[in-house]
Amino acid sequence: MLFRRNPRAAVWPMWCLVAWLMLPADRALAAAPPAPALELMHDLMRWAGKLTGLPPTELPTLTALPEIELARRVCPDEPRHCRTLIAVYDTDRQEVLYRDTLDLRDETDQSYIVHELIHHLQHRRDGDALFANCQQVIQAETEAYAAQNRYLAHFKQWRRVGEMLRFTHCPAATAAPLVTPGEPAALTSRSPQGR
Repeated sequence: MLFRRNPRAAVWPMWCLVAWLMLPADRALAAAPPAPALELMHDLMRWAGKLTGLPPTELPTLTALPEIELARRVCPDEPRHCRTLIAVYDTDRQEVLYRDTLDLRDETDQSYIVHELIHHLQHRRDGDALFANCQQVIQAETEAYAAQNRYLAHFKQWRRVGEMLRFTHCPAATAAPLVTPGEPAALTSRSPQGR
């Protein structure tokens, strides 16, 4: 999900593009290893490239954080607004931050990392033009969710993510850029359950 890293400077509210990712309520997430296996991360980057047709690139930094710390890092002024985050791609730092409760041995949990790696590839391709307007943001999210769903289907994980994106609409006046060049921006995955 794309949004302004500094909510006070937002041209339009970041919540106008809320696209919820729903974790199954009956599945407990196991703690991930402290540092993800480098081989796995390279494999997930190859998947991100394969699913989008974008050329894989070097890995961004990957950081596992507790839910509270993830919310505080992404929304320092209003952490409660980010308590549903599962993962986020910080375009300024080229870093994927994700919940330390994700079990990276599980394909469903891996799919959240793949989603954020797709945003990394999109940003490498388009730079800040990725945030040029609301339609661009929705297009980037649509591409990432579609690829994430193909990843899930490949591994016979029959759940689907990003369904709420189809109900997301841009405000009438979307000519202003979403990100001013040089300002930090981020891309995220969310869960309505707050897990």
